[in-house]
Amino acid sequence: MSTSSPRLSRRQLLAIGGGVASGLTLAACGTGSGGGGDDPTGGGSGSGGGTLELWANAAIAGDSDSGLQRAVLAWGEANGVTVNVQGIPTQDLVPKLTTTSSGGSGPDVAIVDVSSVPQLAAAQVLADVTDHASSVTGDFGDELLASSSYDGSLFGLPYTTNNVGLYYNRELLDGAGIAVPTTWDELREAAIELTGGDQYGYMMGAQGQGAFLFWPWLWQNGGTILSEDLTTATFADDLGQEAFAFYAGLAVADKVAPPEFVGSNASWDQYVAPFVQGRCAMMAIGPWGTAPVVEGNPDLDWAVAPLPGGAEQASVLGGATISVGHNSGQSDLAWELVSWLTASDQMPYIQDTGNIPGRRDVIDSDWASEDPDRLVFVEQMEVSRARPALPVWGDIEWGVMANMWDAVIQGQQAPADALAAAAEETNQKLSS
Repeated sequence: MSTSSPRLSRRQLLAIGGGVASGLTLAACGTGSGGGGDDPTGGGSGSGGGTLELWANAAIAGDSDSGLQRAVLAWGEANGVTVNVQGIPTQDLVPKLTTTSSGGSGPDVAIVDVSSVPQLAAAQVLADVTDHASSVTGDFGDELLASSSYDGSLFGLPYTTNNVGLYYNRELLDGAGIAVPTTWDELREAAIELTGGDQYGYMMGAQGQGAFLFWPWLWQNGGTILSEDLTTATFADDLGQEAFAFYAGLAVADKVAPPEFVGSNASWDQYVAPFVQGRCAMMAIGPWGTAPVVEGNPDLDWAVAPLPGGAEQASVLGGATISVGHNSGQSDLAWELVSWLTASDQMPYIQDTGNIPGRRDVIDSDWASEDPDRLVFVEQMEVSRARPALPVWGDIEWGVMANMWDAVIQGQQAPADALAAAAEETNQKLSS
């Protein structure tokens, strides 16, 4: 795989599926291979009782009324199975999964970021579901199946897919006579002008959030994360330093982000809070940001635009994989839940959260285009790129890069020095 991750053409996007399908179309499509119409049992043997543990990051798990919680409750009640959903902060999910698995335990089902799949597969945290999934893989595009795979085997099914766009407060921008930014310079100028008093121009994240949100700027400047053979860090070359100087400058020089951003690493709820409160004019986030905005401030006048571009357009391809835990003592029952949650009839549960399902069903459906904000993410898939598929990637993004970014925003290290040091540490990880 090339770390520059070539942009996806419209044709490739249709192949990926982006998981975009309308509720009306889904009803017309009938059932997917993994689910059975309105029958939550999915035609399987899950109606024998029992208890399953499902772990996901806090944003996906949500509260008792979230799409995931309602979905597992419906399946559980129909099958006489209790499904305990545990939401874990994003930066804690992989370490907790790894630690419990090494001790012989862990959840029956896990929903993890696609970038974590190689690490968790290599550590025998996720089960190889290649044989189980043979009848349903046609429901998903090759690119998304690849993001749920490692070393030639499938370790889950695509649950959601996403990328990062620019959320903006219409009232604040219009009130200042500022057009929606389309370039780096326009973004910086707008963010500075919209910052004053208790109002800020642009939200930023800390730790792994901040590292994750840097990659689009790197790619937009023509940079890459790693060399083609995935053995050497390239993100601190001249192109990378130039991109990082802009990105870090927004925080440390221009100070356009609210000061509490340095602690916004426990959940995305902390990240979106200033925007939801109407105190921050813009933020970069994926479609998972929609639900908290709508629920937290129904009166807020906001919209989504593509990320402002540099030398080229780029966003970061993300999403979640759902899989069976390697140590599950009820792997068949766990797989029934996984296949049911990813069947076509269950897509409305995901759609209600604002996320884009991971199925390929009718990418050009009414559901994809009926909402202009959602359409931004669908169309931006064409310029979205994947992060390196390596077992050590989690250690790099949520370890090396996260610590580097915190050192920068806390004033402990100059951006250029910090990025160079992070590249050296990354090379050590890659060679170990």
